[in-house]
Amino acid sequence: MSVKREIQPSYRAVCYVPTAMIRPRPFSVRGEEEENDLLPLAASIRQYGLLQPVTVRVVDSGYEIVLGERRWQACVMLGYAYIDAFVLQISDQEAALYSLLENSLQAPLHFFDLARCYAALDAPPEAIARQVGGSAEDIQRLIGLLRLPLEAQHVIRESHLTERHARALLTVSDEKEQTRIARHAARLRLSPRDTEALARKDASKRKVISTVHEPRLFLNAIQNIIRQMRQIGLDAQAETSEDDDSITLRLRVRKRK
Repeated sequence: MSVKREIQPSYRAVCYVPTAMIRPRPFSVRGEEEENDLLPLAASIRQYGLLQPVTVRVVDSGYEIVLGERRWQACVMLGYAYIDAFVLQISDQEAALYSLLENSLQAPLHFFDLARCYAALDAPPEAIARQVGGSAEDIQRLIGLLRLPLEAQHVIRESHLTERHARALLTVSDEKEQTRIARHAARLRLSPRDTEALARKDASKRKVISTVHEPRLFLNAIQNIIRQMRQIGLDAQAETSEDDDSITLRLRVRKRK
């Protein structure tokens, strides 16, 4: 015997929203999509219709996509004036969390995309960890990868380098060097360990160069020479003065009679 169940109305009603009043999210969760990638989706929507409504939220200028940005883009490509959508009244942070959760369920996000999602939540790593799971340390480490220049991020993504490759680049302070090492690792297919070694070597080399250009090291060497002069009986006196622009050293050695 079957049990009859009544259909209950949902708290999220589907609305007919003008596509022209919808704007994309500030950043795409999965990076930029090529227009050609939308063609199969647009063909499916043309044949079967939009099977799953998009989700938007109310903003000052109209609506902003929360979930289903590619479906909306495909409908715009097809010339649809309206689209089925769930309309929510939610904050920036809630919208970022919705997008993160949906996309992480569909397929694993690239670590840069995941880092941007975490950063968009604009919350302490501990709070994010409570919402999405994982450890606060891992979340903080991922967000830190966004300090890499965009060019280096692009090389890492396109060359399928790992998160460990990316973390190795953070040990290098110069952005141009970070990008150069990323390209080098991609071209030679370096392992994460080899990339870490290359980054350490670069950081060490730059430390030596910066040390060589430190004038106080030379002043210390001169002071050591003056002490040696005194030890052999020479009357050597040195006065040092310093201002915002320079360090002045005055040396006086008395002649022997």
